[in-house]
Amino acid sequence: MMKVRRLVPSIIAISVAVFVFAAPASRAQDLRVESGNTDALRQTLSKIAQRVPGNGVVGVAVMDVMTGAEIFARNGDELLNPASNAKIITAACALKILGPEYRFETSLHGKKDGAAIRGAIYIKGHADPTLSTLDLRKMVDTLREMGIRRVEGGVVVDDTYFDGENLPYAFDQQPKEDNKFRSPVGAVSLNHNALSIVIRPGPTGMVKARVNLKPPGYAILTNDTITVGQGAHNPKISAISYEGRTRVRVWGSVPLGARPVTYFRRIDNPSLFTGYGLRAALEEAGISVGGDVRVGPLPPGTPRLASNMSAPLSSILWETGKMSNNFVTEMVLKTIGAQATETSATWDDATSAVEKVLEDWGLAAGSYTYRNGSGLFDANLFSARQFVKVLRGVYLDSGVRPEFLSQLATGGVDGTIKSRYRARSVKRRVRAKTGTLSDVSALSGYVMDHQGRNPIAFSILVNKAPGYVSASRGYQEEIVNAIAEHLNP
Repeated sequence: MMKVRRLVPSIIAISVAVFVFAAPASRAQDLRVESGNTDALRQTLSKIAQRVPGNGVVGVAVMDVMTGAEIFARNGDELLNPASNAKIITAACALKILGPEYRFETSLHGKKDGAAIRGAIYIKGHADPTLSTLDLRKMVDTLREMGIRRVEGGVVVDDTYFDGENLPYAFDQQPKEDNKFRSPVGAVSLNHNALSIVIRPGPTGMVKARVNLKPPGYAILTNDTITVGQGAHNPKISAISYEGRTRVRVWGSVPLGARPVTYFRRIDNPSLFTGYGLRAALEEAGISVGGDVRVGPLPPGTPRLASNMSAPLSSILWETGKMSNNFVTEMVLKTIGAQATETSATWDDATSAVEKVLEDWGLAAGSYTYRNGSGLFDANLFSARQFVKVLRGVYLDSGVRPEFLSQLATGGVDGTIKSRYRARSVKRRVRAKTGTLSDVSALSGYVMDHQGRNPIAFSILVNKAPGYVSASRGYQEEIVNAIAEHLNP
């Protein structure tokens, strides 16, 4: 009994101590949206927001997600170019319309007769943005296991899931840009629609370097390189549209003994590109192919021979949110349109479907401009206040919230803000999407509290500030850090 009596006061003291230290934090969470509790944050944000980088135009909005109360805004309704913050719209609407579990299918069809495919082998695509050469090889392995050793009628690509407009809106603003960030889309696409160009030196000096294109057969190559005794590995590459395909020219010097280097360039015809990729995979597997590669519809009733299913959309969107991949995002956007039409989807089909979701989240049609899903060039106009409305809408939707949060870049950990927000007070508590163009810097997302409740949504759009990317990011970080300090005192 004496032991019990001595323990009781200690237990009481510990309980009181826990209450004393826990209660203020709890009250801070419960009361922080009241005006008196947010006044200090509002004043801090007001001071920061006045220091506009490079005399540019800014739009800032900060909102309490759970209550919808606006904490702060500066030019909150100003329509600005959001750059890649547009991917927030695309990802959120894709999760809502397609569902996190959605998968993209690609299939091979043909009429098997013994060891042969009589006529053509058909590949039909449903816009898998992740289809790779390895995926083609796996389907081809299935054909070999079936005993198929030759295809008599060539390769036919059925790309009717989308219409024939492969370039997203505004992508033609830099027609000479051949880097893969501007790759076209297609219902049947391969390797992000980027051609691999492998360059290695020749066997001796003063001969052409060796240039291999993968997959082979699609592009027309002009090799104007030369192997030199020493110097930098510095070849030049151009890739332009040519007779429905792509012409690649490589020139410059390659030093003797240099290791092979692989470069990537966008292609112009996704359907033919994938068709040549399939033919190469068949031939590498020992399946001969007679006939050419062409585009055409799959005849009804043609037997299915093999298929490939992508990873779920929730996984694929990591490329959109964390890595800001334009190609994947635009493929996902046009697939949204295909869900409404089932075939020959157009960009207008896609944007119309997005408009309906945005209206449910409080964005009236006509109050913004949404023309491409990736935010490249000057296709879109949104306000900071519209972004926080979308962020609130998707967060309050339990059916898509976990997947949407997980595809955003995590401060100090991964994606495009891996090197930002590393301080202990903000690391892992910032989930956001960046956006950068020549005169645009944008950041929109959430700041979480220690307990993972009551997030604050923010959108910070800086326009017309060329040469001030670093200053704009500092501006954004000041605002985000102030929010984090308020949430986690």
